[in-house]
Amino acid sequence: MKSYSHIEASVEDGIGRLALNEPETLNSMTVDMMKELVEVLDIWELDDTVRVLILEARGRAFSAGANKDFLQDIQEISSFDIKNIIYRHFAGGTKKIRNFPKPTIAAMRGAATGAGLELALACDFRIATKDAMLVETWIHLGLIDPLGGMSILPKLIGLAKANEMLLLGEIFSGEEAERIGLVNRAVDDSELDAKVLSWAKLLANGAPLALQAMKEGIRRGLDQAPDAMANHNISVQSQLIQTEDFKEGVRALFAKEKPNFKGR
Repeated sequence: MKSYSHIEASVEDGIGRLALNEPETLNSMTVDMMKELVEVLDIWELDDTVRVLILEARGRAFSAGANKDFLQDIQEISSFDIKNIIYRHFAGGTKKIRNFPKPTIAAMRGAATGAGLELALACDFRIATKDAMLVETWIHLGLIDPLGGMSILPKLIGLAKANEMLLLGEIFSGEEAERIGLVNRAVDDSELDAKVLSWAKLLANGAPLALQAMKEGIRRGLDQAPDAMANHNISVQSQLIQTEDFKEGVRALFAKEKPNFKGR
């Protein structure tokens, strides 16, 4: 795969690994980094050999949010151009992860702040180190969160804790984040990579079509009424029953074997 200036990307055994790779700036986000991230995800979305995405980072931090130089420069940009930059690149990157059709896991080590935390919130799963630092820093800059956190956090951790994060800008450790449901697991630093990889392997060996349909159904369920969701899910289920993966699942059930799903 081609090399990139601000990220690293590789695929092995059905697992796509995308790493933010600006450790000297604590992986602070730039327009160029977001362009590269979206480019890779556009490719992997159509690549059937990629069954799951791990979003990780090099160095001692997941991401310190928007690059400080960018925060300085943006003050001299017109409001029209600011909207274009934010929605085209920063919001575009988080939206691309959130709408990625395959399962996604954020591996979070160190700080995940502001826009950096939004990247992790866009993933289906978050696994963090116990001493990770998760914080929504927008209010400390006199800003709001335009990248999805104001919608996602109340549903994820409840209104009370969402208010603590968004209105007070309080810091949560990885352990506390696990307790309130902000992350799925908090582990020792030495265990992070192995834990993330074990979950990724489970997902990569799952039924790709069913996982994609389940993921879409979960997202729809957050916004749609139960009756509308039931009609949609029954339609999708009727299609999945016609797939080779379903036949393989039934065969493996009766044979007491592990199924070998092909995504067909």
